[in-house]
Amino acid sequence: MKKGTLQLGLGLCAALSLGSALAVTGPSQDQLNNADNATDSWLMYNKGYKAQRYSPLDQINSGNVAQLKQVCTYETGDDGGFQVTPQMYNGVLFFTQANRTFAIDARTCKALWVNKYMMDTSSVLTTNRGVAIADGVIYRGTPNAHLIALDAGTGKLLWDTKVDDSTVGYFLSSAPIYSNGKVFIGDAGADWGIKGKMYAFDAKTGNKAWQFDMIPTGSEFGADTWKRSESTVTGGGSMWTSYTLDTDTNQLYISVGNPAPDFAAQYRPGDNLFTNTVTVLNADTGKYNHHYQQIPNDDKDYDTSAAPVLYTVDGQKRMAVATKAGWLFGYNEDDKSQVFKQAMIKVDNQEKPTTREGQRICPNYSAGSQWSGPSYNPDMKVLFNNAVDWCGVVKLGEVRLIKGQLFFGGSMQLDPANKAIGSTVAYDAATGKPMWRYDLQGVRIVGGVTSTGGNLVLSGDMDGNFYALDAKTGKMLFKDNIDKAPIGGGVSTFDISGKQYMAVAAGNTSKGTAGVKNPGARIVVYSLP
Repeated sequence: MKKGTLQLGLGLCAALSLGSALAVTGPSQDQLNNADNATDSWLMYNKGYKAQRYSPLDQINSGNVAQLKQVCTYETGDDGGFQVTPQMYNGVLFFTQANRTFAIDARTCKALWVNKYMMDTSSVLTTNRGVAIADGVIYRGTPNAHLIALDAGTGKLLWDTKVDDSTVGYFLSSAPIYSNGKVFIGDAGADWGIKGKMYAFDAKTGNKAWQFDMIPTGSEFGADTWKRSESTVTGGGSMWTSYTLDTDTNQLYISVGNPAPDFAAQYRPGDNLFTNTVTVLNADTGKYNHHYQQIPNDDKDYDTSAAPVLYTVDGQKRMAVATKAGWLFGYNEDDKSQVFKQAMIKVDNQEKPTTREGQRICPNYSAGSQWSGPSYNPDMKVLFNNAVDWCGVVKLGEVRLIKGQLFFGGSMQLDPANKAIGSTVAYDAATGKPMWRYDLQGVRIVGGVTSTGGNLVLSGDMDGNFYALDAKTGKMLFKDNIDKAPIGGGVSTFDISGKQYMAVAAGNTSKGTAGVKNPGARIVVYSLP
């Protein structure tokens, strides 16, 4: 197995090229439109605009997956949050960690270039989940709330746009998406008392095309759901992960996280739109279209944070989204109705208010479904999703905003980590009914799930095990431990010159990884011998 490691010192220039420059001109808009079905690429955080995280590839299948071998490994030389899904185009894997962007050969793990973005201000959180790729350009957010464009062939900085003020708690952790000349990204930082906004930027110049405020005020739709106007200034509403686009209607689907302060609902009476909501906007104009709120006036930090998935079943256009509260929601996009609400794990005391004495709840705020949403297999009509069953006690506390500090208005005491149960579960995509589940006692499963045409469900756990399950039964077919590096990222799969590969992101030490030793972040590529 080939192995590569790159250490970068603080004094190096922004872009370090490690070989001859790549000639990257795509992907084109047509390729992006077909990304959900493509076999020769993995172009977005969730593979394509529909966010189905499914590949038709079947060279590696339930009959031979036990023969998988590690082909190569690339070590980033750093630890911290590592929640990417490696994105592949034209034989190159692109991924991010904190303020660095990497391009490596997808078959050898040889580093091609690394860009280290020099931040001019500090950041409250450095986790970053990936990039958008289009027309030879890489787009990504930064921990200090900038949006930057890089040459996909060299890593050279093309433009740099300040989106918001990181000194008060804003940052950009989500993987943007690109469509028809625009880059879409929203800011994060609700837990620090920011006011979330969704943006579109001109892909050529970095100029802002439109802005939509997730905390409405004045005459804006939803403003009446904030009964105390002062609370809108610090209302929260983060965009944490990535986005979904219906190319038929040009509607952008945005998962919006918790209100702030997190645990003090009485400070912000009302339903608090558009927090804990899938908000749907016109991608051209940013104009509001419709929304689905999962939890109004949340007081337990139960974000709707993972991107929703779009699919068609029983002749209906559907949308499903998994939440930190431990629920899988299904909606009919034709008539805008809720079709199912299915508990993925134990849910308890969610309707009871947070008190100063403390309220035991299930799950806690580091459980449920965090940044990873469902995978959808269109042949089986099945959704696959990861979730964590883990409880805790939430307490109401003082509401006081201090610049750059967490604005919780209380606290959360988590149960011991060995009490957590990580699960990968299959659901009927029409009804939400569970079909099978794979459970791990004392081990959390927080990373992405990927399904394939080879009857496989791929994921990883926080003990560092990359695994493949039988998509029909949930039976374990393959497991490989990656040096106990916690897997908080996702798995991509793609074909290069007739051979199928799988790429795994391992080594995550961010929220939800308490008590886990981290040997460092790395990408590991697998294939058949």
